[in-house]
Amino acid sequence: MHGLARHRAPVLSAGLAPRLRSWTVWQTAFSLCAFCALPGEPDVLTPWPEGKRVAMPRVEGDDLKFHWVTCREELAPGKFGIPEPRATAPPAGFSFDLILVPGMAFDHKGGRLGRGRGYYDRFLAAANGLLAGVCFDDQLVSEVPCEPHDARVDAVVTPSEIVLCARKNTR
Repeated sequence: MHGLARHRAPVLSAGLAPRLRSWTVWQTAFSLCAFCALPGEPDVLTPWPEGKRVAMPRVEGDDLKFHWVTCREELAPGKFGIPEPRATAPPAGFSFDLILVPGMAFDHKGGRLGRGRGYYDRFLAAANGLLAGVCFDDQLVSEVPCEPHDARVDAVVTPSEIVLCARKNTR
């Protein structure tokens, strides 16, 4: 998302939050992985997910490690300036009810285009839980080029719809 759309991200996020939070999967999930939005990405933390156990990513070397947090104030700027848990936050492991996944683009088959460093692909290869891509409507495209190591998602949530995917991971 570039230019004007980047500045509309807060407005677009406000439209996505009700769709995500009305989803039965969200409502029944106790533990979830979330992320702090980069410019142009949907904000999944406003309002803070009440009644949920929230794990947030921390960059540790070449990997993402998720840690439990209870509020935004427990986050501090990390390796890339993105808010993340401190190293002393309790580790969350790899099993969650719902894992919210950011991406540059998603398709209806669960394909995901990340930012190219593989942090999420490596984490998702070991993670257990329903994988939900979260994006704006214009980021849901007809096809995302995928390689065998690319993690696919089970669903994609946009402000307009929730797409259930036939995920076919080759891992």
